[in-house]
Parts: sequence; C-alpha cells; structure tokens
Amino acid sequence: MTRIGCRAHDYGKLPAAALAATLRAKGYNAAQLAMPRAIAGIEDFSHITDKQLAEIRTAFAAQDVEISVLSCYQDLSAPDADTRRTAVDTVKRTLGCAKLLGAKMVGSETAWGACTDEEKAVRRPLMLDSIARITEEAARLNVVFAVESVDIHPLCTPELLRTVLDTAADIQHCKVIFDPVNLFCAKDGQDKAYQTAHWSRWLEVIGSQLGAVHVKDCRIEADGSKTLLPLGAGDMDYSAIRAFLANRAPAAPLLRDEVILPADTADVRYLRRMTDTV
Repeated sequence: MTRIGCRAHDYGKLPAAALAATLRAKGYNAAQLAMPRAIAGIEDFSHITDKQLAEIRTAFAAQDVEISVLSCYQDLSAPDADTRRTAVDTVKRTLGCAKLLGAKMVGSETAWGACTDEEKAVRRPLMLDSIARITEEAARLNVVFAVESVDIHPLCTPELLRTVLDTAADIQHCKVIFDPVNLFCAKDGQDKAYQTAHWSRWLEVIGSQLGAVHVKDCRIEADGSKTLLPLGAGDMDYSAIRAFLANRAPAAPLLRDEVILPADTADVRYLRRMTDTV
C-alpha cells in the first residue's frame, strides 16, 4: 500500500493526539513530522523526553498515521565547525527518537538558505563528512537517514547525489527524499520532454534508495521566481515519477509538502489518483 501524507506542521502546532486526528480526518495516513514545529510542548530537539515520544507514537498509531519522515533539517555543510558539529549531533539524537517512535526515517537537507556556486563548492566536502558520520550512527541504531536535494544547496545534481550515496558510511541506512519541485527549473516548465528526462536522470541515480517523494506543484514566473500552486495547477509533470514508483518503489510514501490549506481536499484527491498506478 502506498501511503499519502503531508508536512504535519502545515496544520499547526497541536497536542499529538489532536494533530494525528486532524491529519486522519483530512484523509492522510502518513506524515512528515518536525516535532518542535508540530507538537505542543516540544520546543527543540534537545529536551524531548521518552514520555513525549511514547505519547506521539501512541497517538499516531491510534489513527493509523505512519510517521514516514521524522524531520530534523539541519545545516549539514556549515563552514563553522562548531555549528556543523551541533547539526550532526542533533540529527544523531533524532535518529534515536525515530527508533522509539517507529518512524521510517529521519530526513534533512544539506544546508539552510541559498548558497552561491562558490559556497556550494566549499561546503560539499563538509556535507559528505556529515552524512558519513550520520549514516554510521544510523547503521549502529538500525534506523534510516534520508537526505533531500535542493537546487540552491550543495547537493543539487544527480552526479553529486551519486557521490553522496557512494560515500555514505552504510548505504542500507541512507535513503533519499526526492522533491522534484526543489529542483524544478525554467526549462522544466517550458519543455515537457526535457522535464521527463530531467526526472529520469535523478531517478536513475536514486534507484532502490528512494525513501519518500515530496509532492508539490509550481510555475516559474517571468522574473525567475518559483510560485507554489495546488497540485495539478502548475507545470510539474509527475508521469515519469509515477511510472518509476509503480515499477521500482510502490511502497514509497507520497508526502504533500508545503500544504496550501484552501486546496488540501483537492490535493488529497490528486495524491490518491497518483497511487492508482502504483
């Protein structure tokens, strides 16, 4: 069964039971959960108690809402050594939380904010070192770490993702969160054949390491900016991705990222249609 879910904190910061019930009522049976943003009473990753984790696990299980991704988005390529060490330690701590929660994976991007090409180049060796240390801990705990690519971050091409997967300390505990809108460019919106080939290049590298798919839609404006839209209203073509899911990764959850609340009912229907071919 392909689960459909969303970024939980798009529905607010609530007690665990109320949040899980809200998600289920909206039609989701999966979630990407950033605990400090989504769960009332949790302010950071450093002071989460086993009691709070047990309450979250019980609440989500009662609604049959899988915690597909436990979000811990950190600056894994920070040039400052102390900042990066704190980021890596925070992800490691969250891997332990995932084990107690029964979450399928812990997810992070590789930077915060936009990086220039020069900054990306400086940050890449630091990114690789961080991911190697995190996946070593993931293997020790027997949980999964998943990395997400973004065009403005150091991990921004299929070739670089191949390097990340090749240098991870334990590939069995390193997956990929694929968010095509993070990588969507002007030419994708202008040329459907180019867009199909673009996603195919990424998916060829991702292969069996796919952990989850972020589902969004967008268009590129005349000034080059990216406008997020309800699913099906923009230029994002999921045909190649749906075919890949059907053939290679039917169990990968589809997660509506950056929910546009007035369109959420229609978006859930769109997600369900996506699963028809999976």
